[in-house]
Amino acid sequence: MKAPEFIYGLDDRPPWGHAALYGLQWAMIMFPALIIASNLCSRALQMEPAEEVRFFQLILLVSGVLTALQSLFGHRYPLLDGPATALLLTFTVLVPYGVPVIQGGTMVGGVLLVVLVWTGQLGRIIPLATPNVVGVILMLIAFSLLPHMARAVSAGADPSESGGSPLVFLFSLFLTLLIAFLSHRLRSFWKTISLLLGMGVGTVCYSALAPIHWSRFAQAPWLSAPRNLVPSAPQFYWPAVIAFSASYLAVLVNSLGSLHGIARVTEEQRLPTSIKRGILLNGIGGIVAGLFGIVGMVSYSISPGVVLANRVSSRYATLSCGLILALAAFVPKLAALLAMVPEPVVGAALCVAMGAQVGAAFSIISTNGVSGRDYFVVGVPLMIGTLVGFFPEAFMASLPAAWRVFLSNGLVVGIFLALLLEHLLLREKSPG
Repeated sequence: MKAPEFIYGLDDRPPWGHAALYGLQWAMIMFPALIIASNLCSRALQMEPAEEVRFFQLILLVSGVLTALQSLFGHRYPLLDGPATALLLTFTVLVPYGVPVIQGGTMVGGVLLVVLVWTGQLGRIIPLATPNVVGVILMLIAFSLLPHMARAVSAGADPSESGGSPLVFLFSLFLTLLIAFLSHRLRSFWKTISLLLGMGVGTVCYSALAPIHWSRFAQAPWLSAPRNLVPSAPQFYWPAVIAFSASYLAVLVNSLGSLHGIARVTEEQRLPTSIKRGILLNGIGGIVAGLFGIVGMVSYSISPGVVLANRVSSRYATLSCGLILALAAFVPKLAALLAMVPEPVVGAALCVAMGAQVGAAFSIISTNGVSGRDYFVVGVPLMIGTLVGFFPEAFMASLPAAWRVFLSNGLVVGIFLALLLEHLLLREKSPG
């Protein structure tokens, strides 16, 4: 794969004003994922409004601090770190057992990652991340977001339009094409903020379809620190520990895929050291998240798409994003302002970023050429992993709880199938 040209490289330090804009662009893309994770957990736990605010503040704080630390001292790639989908699903399934059990399971999973790094056993797992597996992970990240993006780009401007709005979809389609056009045609600094420009234009234009409500921004306080950091004493219930440990293995492979994916489009020389440091901080972040009673962290795979779209691979851009997210945890008005970007606008930006990411995945898979074997190794996990996201809720509810932990997560299913086919069922014979 030919490395793309970037306006700012991995270790380049953009002017602080530019870095702040890049960080804001990353934060606007990251914010919906944090809101979704927080809302799913708070609804599952049936939290009171004050507890919902606390939960969201802690997700912002841990995600922001971990992203900043990873950018400076961890993997040192332009990757965002936030709540892991695999752990989110395990979190919600185990809600009936109580928050202390969730805390204990999340902490044990984090410890598992730390132990793998400290004992040197991580080296046995790294070879599993072949180009086929990395490509499948990058594409599955995009495809697993399809249900969410479909709702986002067709969401009715009027609450009465419960089935979605064709007009909103046309708006989102136009905005997607506009952002892609800007990303391709603009040059220099303007190219690097093409997503931000598109989201800004989209927000202004969307206000003609539906008024932007400023009430949440007006009601949000300027300053507020999260209270009651440790909600309860963690408990270690063995079914929960097993479920979280298995989910953390998916997180590990997901992080490896994210690191390999961003390395393929930026720089691969630092990858061996970055993997150890990045996974170690993922584990520490999981321990802290478990102590706070929130979802464990993972390095997100959406970053290659964003980097390819804006041509900025500087880790100081994600450092800036981490600082903005951490600041938003203490400045609710900033969090409320970021949350005001309309859902169809965010959906359009994600379509552009994920489209670029799918293209990068194809390039990674074809690194060593593509054989008939690869059609199955890549195609079957993609099909089944994507299919899982469209199973009816009634079907998933009919499954035993232990099965739902895994089968309700298309990313986990796809990664498992990719590893099974690549390294066991369709394993290539060694020459000679």
